[in-house]
Amino acid sequence: MLVTSKKRYLPTTINTLVLAKNDDFFYIHRDVYDKAIILNDSFTLDELISNIEPQNNLSAIHYFYENSPAPINILAPFLGLVVEGLPEDIEILTGAIHVITAATDVKAFTRIHTELRKTLEFSLYIQEEYEMAWERFFMTSIPYEERNTLINTQAQPIQEVPINNPAEEKIENTTLPDFKSNTDELIEVDDEFSKEMEKEKLRNILQIDDMNI
Repeated sequence: MLVTSKKRYLPTTINTLVLAKNDDFFYIHRDVYDKAIILNDSFTLDELISNIEPQNNLSAIHYFYENSPAPINILAPFLGLVVEGLPEDIEILTGAIHVITAATDVKAFTRIHTELRKTLEFSLYIQEEYEMAWERFFMTSIPYEERNTLINTQAQPIQEVPINNPAEEKIENTTLPDFKSNTDELIEVDDEFSKEMEKEKLRNILQIDDMNI
């Protein structure tokens, strides 16, 4: 996948990288990016042109190379696989590369026989092929200026919920006995018991004295 736009987006498609050149943003899948890295390390522009031997769109090839960021600009010679007629338009040329990289392993293409390479050709209807894929990409991407709004919407504040401790609740709702009043009652009962005991002792003494008499 290779997409370009004047407007910046946050891709939601996994393994998508974002590059920029001039006023254009380029969105490229990791697989295509890795192949472009290998080609960029293996060839200069002139060497890759000599390898592919493009017969068409030579001006478009140089235009794309100058107006797209490295390393994807090394893919420019593959525009020669499209029949003559590609304009010097960065969107159309990027769309053409999108279709070519989706249908062809560009890294392996440089190693196949020259005669076999000449059998691969793309028509100018290539524009219609990339427009649908790009539309799906933009529909699932987030406009860059809306990123903060989206983050704030998704981030729900943490609400503190009071946790009731059953043990504490039980203590709070339990009426404790009035120990002071109960203690007073116990003291009074004890005093009465002591008085009765004293009386009993006195009666016993009196009985003994009577018996002695």
